[in-house]
Amino acid sequence: MFKSILLPIGNDEDVNTRIESAIVIAKKFDAHVKGLHVVPTLKSLERLTPYAYYSYDLYTHIWETQKSKAVEQKKNFLDMIKANIKSYEWCEKEGDFMQFLKQYSRTSDLTIFSQVDDTYTDIMGTMARFMMESSLPVLTVPSGGINDNIGDNILIAWDASAESARAVHDAMPFLKVAKKVTVVSISENKKNDTPTDKICEMLKRNGIKAKGINEEEHYDRASRILQLAKELDVSLIVAGAWGHTRLLEIIFGGVTKTLFTNQEISVFFSH
Repeated sequence: MFKSILLPIGNDEDVNTRIESAIVIAKKFDAHVKGLHVVPTLKSLERLTPYAYYSYDLYTHIWETQKSKAVEQKKNFLDMIKANIKSYEWCEKEGDFMQFLKQYSRTSDLTIFSQVDDTYTDIMGTMARFMMESSLPVLTVPSGGINDNIGDNILIAWDASAESARAVHDAMPFLKVAKKVTVVSISENKKNDTPTDKICEMLKRNGIKAKGINEEEHYDRASRILQLAKELDVSLIVAGAWGHTRLLEIIFGGVTKTLFTNQEISVFFSH
């Protein structure tokens, strides 16, 4: 079960949506929520601008502003969380965000991220980098947030890869309480058929009633997955992340990129 949820807290506009989403998931699994906020050090601020030099006073001003915002973010997090769940904590650190994100995620069952826009900056950003490097389960939520019924109706994007298999195993807490599970396989080409019968058998042995849909080759598998998800009124998609290199996905497009930026349906990823 998901008993420990990690929630990265930043100064972005989607932070409240992530907090609300964490509350929904925590209630669903009776889980503990860890809010992680990392304030950069003066040295780390300098590393963020390697091709430009700014005065020490400016870096100090930015750092002090970040410290001040951390106080605001802590109050906001506690005000929202304590009124809804009993088990929570605020974790505030100073240093490299990615370092602490990886550290805290390794002692958490699930990390919640916001889905991003389809831009080079977002897809090559911290959240996508974490998904690729950590190999840990991540729930990505749209900017519009999630409903209490998240996970009641699940679509599994299946291609028999190590990534999709790991995603299925990591998503077991969701799958075991789902009312409906559909496994979808869309062939990448005629020679690469990935039928759903074996994975459905495994799920059924775990008490999960799963139905398989096997589709022939499609020129855009990601758009077809989303189309099916909407037709089936799915509230959660389970998928493996970054089956190819992230740069190739950005240049040529890919399932992970499309799902990570879809901004309509929550997606559970594992890499």
